[in-house]
Amino acid sequence: QVGGSDYKDLVKCAKIAENYNYNEINLNVGCPSKTVQKGSFGACLMKEKHVVKDCLKAMLDNYNKEVTMKCRIGLDNKTSYDFFKDFIDSTIQSGIKIVYVHARDAMLVGLNPKENRTIPPLKYEFVSQIKKDFPNIQFIINGGINSLDQAYELCNEYDGVMVGRLIQSNPFCLLNVDQIFFDQYKNKQEYKSVILEYFNYIKQKIDQDSIYRLLSPLLYIFFGIPYGKKFKANIHEKMKNYEIDKLETMFLQF
Repeated sequence: QVGGSDYKDLVKCAKIAENYNYNEINLNVGCPSKTVQKGSFGACLMKEKHVVKDCLKAMLDNYNKEVTMKCRIGLDNKTSYDFFKDFIDSTIQSGIKIVYVHARDAMLVGLNPKENRTIPPLKYEFVSQIKKDFPNIQFIINGGINSLDQAYELCNEYDGVMVGRLIQSNPFCLLNVDQIFFDQYKNKQEYKSVILEYFNYIKQKIDQDSIYRLLSPLLYIFFGIPYGKKFKANIHEKMKNYEIDKLETMFLQF
């Protein structure tokens, strides 16, 4: 995913993505943060539908794989379905076929990014209606999805679901993806193998990257469990000293 409003910069991004063999590049037109607004990209670009269209077209012209967009349904609780439909109608003229929709307004003033993910009301019905109006476009729904079971139910109604915070807060819920979505049980990995594989990856990167950045995805498994804070404090102490083998043992024991 990339952010920007200068098509020349976005073309460079697309070429970099192609060199790394990504199968999709996504333009972020949904982030409401003040920093992003100062850079003239993110959700504020929903006011500039023609700029977004031109950026997407430039990326498509310079990228041989999928170019997609992620957006909100409106801005500042002042917009309507007509605004959303008009924005989609314009931007898909670029040639894109997939749109990820966080089904809330983006509040550009008054709410921080975290609050913007929870306070503006969800309006899934906007996504249902936009699919009827543009049946040849895939609309992937995002926002307020708190479990894989809920994601599965939504997949029966929409073209797909996008989950982020759910995975961040409970990465091991992904162990159930194959079972819930594809009724497959054979390839289910156990917690132990996930930890071992992840630490094998970390050990190769430990001299090139921050141990805090490498381990942060795993730390989320301690949220909302008994003695989680105590366990994390112990882990942070080991991280300071780069005691990678002891850290691996701690995670495996947990």
